[in-house]
Amino acid sequence: MTHDFVVVGAGVSGLTSALLLARNGYSVALVEKAGHTAPLLRGFSRRGVHFDTGFHYAGGMGKGEPLDVFFRYLGISDRLSSFPFDASGFDTIRTVPNGFEFRFPSGYDPLLENLVEAFPAERSAVETYLRTVRSAFDSVPYLNLDAPLDPNGALRRVFGPTLRETLDSLTGDEILKSVLSTHCLLYGVPPEEVSFQQHACIVGSYYLSARGIAGGGRSLATAFDARLEELGVEIHRGREVTSLSVAPEGVLRGVRLDDGKELRCGGAVVTVHPRTMLEMVPEGSFRPAYKHRIMGLEDTVSAFMLYSVSDLPLPILSGRNLFVLPSADSFRRIGSRPLEESPLYLTAARTHPGDVPRGFIGIFPALPETTRAWEDSVTGNRPESYRRFKEGITGRMENLVKRYC
Repeated sequence: MTHDFVVVGAGVSGLTSALLLARNGYSVALVEKAGHTAPLLRGFSRRGVHFDTGFHYAGGMGKGEPLDVFFRYLGISDRLSSFPFDASGFDTIRTVPNGFEFRFPSGYDPLLENLVEAFPAERSAVETYLRTVRSAFDSVPYLNLDAPLDPNGALRRVFGPTLRETLDSLTGDEILKSVLSTHCLLYGVPPEEVSFQQHACIVGSYYLSARGIAGGGRSLATAFDARLEELGVEIHRGREVTSLSVAPEGVLRGVRLDDGKELRCGGAVVTVHPRTMLEMVPEGSFRPAYKHRIMGLEDTVSAFMLYSVSDLPLPILSGRNLFVLPSADSFRRIGSRPLEESPLYLTAARTHPGDVPRGFIGIFPALPETTRAWEDSVTGNRPESYRRFKEGITGRMENLVKRYC
């Protein structure tokens, strides 16, 4: 059988691509090398506490907001139950040196009110920032379905002024700039590198509303699975794509699996790291300039993650997250600082949806190079040096959580 499309990788991007294609009448096969779809979304449980590994909360998921519209279009909305985070403060940011705290409320007007109350001398800067975020957010067609298609919009989101440049032009208050840079931790790019337009696309949704999904990423993965089955998508779990099969004239013929089987297709959507994708295609399939550009792409910031069960309930994380900054400039060069100088993000882990949290997930930014020495090792067969490294990092993260929280 020849499929219209084969989608490689069943993370959120692959699942979404498969649903969009199938929903529009194409025959689709989906290939995932893990034993189940969405492996990074499903999380895990320890001592009765479930830890999310890929979905903690989302913006713009309220009724009629972008993610709600998107979920309904995909046909998974009825299989999900969302709940609001604390509307008076879904994210708390705390700066350690001076004990300053700020809570992000849901809605642009309450956010303006809270920011002006915290920074009364900066009303003009705050008003301009929020107005510019909203305008940028509303100009993007995939966030505002009434916005006109603008071919140059994507370029502005990449090449426009950075977040840092924009904030520097508005205010000299370093604490305010840190507060407005808080959500850089959600997308892993420091303020001096991310464009303001791209920043606005992300924070604009959280400024509308912040919500969680009952059951977290596990529920989202289950909803995707049910919809894929409903639409007849053929899923190959536990199978790895080793190469793309290309005819001599340069036309895609299919994808080859690790057992030698070939899935014939007219097109492929490859949702893996771009450099990994290059390894799948025969030499000469892409121009050297394109390959050089892909190989030169810089990875976004990674993170160390601490999963912890608590002996006592943690109401401080009920319906909200906590961001801790050791200094006002902690977001500069995120990922390249020592743990003790890096911002920290804490989010809840629960025994059951709706319960008071009985654990937490701590996320500390780090560069991918930090663990480069062990990149060729595999889970379950790591060298002793990796175990010692991991124990050392874990101890340092524990100490920081105790000190700051």
